[in-house]
Amino acid sequence: MPQFKPFKGIRPTEETSQEFVTLAVNQYSKEEVDYYINTRENSFLHIILPTWDDSIDDPKEKFRKVRKNLEEFIEKKILVQDKSSFYIYQVIQPNGRQTKGLLGLVNIDDYRNNKIKKHEETLERRVELFAEYLKESHFHAEPVLLTYKPAQRVDLLIDTEMKRKPILKIDETNGTQHLLWRVDNRLNLKQLKESIERLDDLYIADGHHRMESSERYTTFATQNSADEVYGDESFNYTLALLVSNEELIINDYNRLIKDLNGLSSEEFIARLEEYFEIIPKNDELTVPTKKHHLVMYLDNKFYSLYVKNNLLNTEGLSELDTYIFEETVLKSILNIQDTKKDIRVHYECGTRDKEGVEALKNKVDHHDYIAAFAFYPVDVKDLQLIADLGLKMPPKSTYIEPKPLSGFAVFDLKE
Repeated sequence: MPQFKPFKGIRPTEETSQEFVTLAVNQYSKEEVDYYINTRENSFLHIILPTWDDSIDDPKEKFRKVRKNLEEFIEKKILVQDKSSFYIYQVIQPNGRQTKGLLGLVNIDDYRNNKIKKHEETLERRVELFAEYLKESHFHAEPVLLTYKPAQRVDLLIDTEMKRKPILKIDETNGTQHLLWRVDNRLNLKQLKESIERLDDLYIADGHHRMESSERYTTFATQNSADEVYGDESFNYTLALLVSNEELIINDYNRLIKDLNGLSSEEFIARLEEYFEIIPKNDELTVPTKKHHLVMYLDNKFYSLYVKNNLLNTEGLSELDTYIFEETVLKSILNIQDTKKDIRVHYECGTRDKEGVEALKNKVDHHDYIAAFAFYPVDVKDLQLIADLGLKMPPKSTYIEPKPLSGFAVFDLKE
């Protein structure tokens, strides 16, 4: 059973939170980053500003400066540190969709021992870069997103805590709300901890690179500790947001193709018919309605593609349309063998509805793409099945929400 423990969160005050907390930096354009740097003096972006400071050549010096900035924000009372707590985090989107989760610490040994299961491969360069960042900054500002199979007791405890007033509430410009509750009552902490630790497994929904980097950091800290290591030190843990798979929002991740590998449109469709039942939809904007139903846009026309049954013979992976598409269309027909690096394929996050398909159509009509493919969102049970079988999804198979804000509750690895 996986370990779960509270932590002394470093967070903004009610007065500073709206200015301090930000989206993950990779969700901003360069222009947006520059704007917020210039207009929000006390934002989290100012803490991590050294990471893209070209005047500093040594990456380690950049990351040490990030640590110094965090400590200065604490000294200025922009941030405060709580006593040991769990946190409940809720996101309410403008369309009314709500997701809640429990923020705390998970043990790296549980990741090593496959009690925290993964379903994606990681890129070595990204893992190593963030591991180096952790070695100098010694804090987590964004949690790994984990999911678990429904647990009624956990949900009941969370719902009871949420009847109180949240300690923080953030409103994004697009209308999305982020709310935070702190749980520090000793009995309530014990009940939440015991309920999570009764779960058989946790699954990484989003944050494979952060989890792998945390494992590298733990190895580094253990090897370089001046004292004997007992396993309960802060560096043996990482920050995680636990969300029930019934609360998790999984959006589609779609594909845009730049060329047909020398085939005409007619020849390409003929090749597709080896793997799919194809129904022309002409100019009718079409959305995938279920698993194994793909939608193609080519030559100003839509097509419904239904996976043929003879392709559904690989345990686990056959549940994933992204896997079937990669093996049949990308590799077999288009000769795109390295789907992580080949510039002929582009990945586009969807919206589960016509808006996302319309965006794909516009990119084909007005950009350098010849075709687009829309997918039905991966089911969370299939995600967990892949992890249970020790398999890996193709890149960009899911776009998972919630996307936690940066700096809502920071975990200090020197705690």
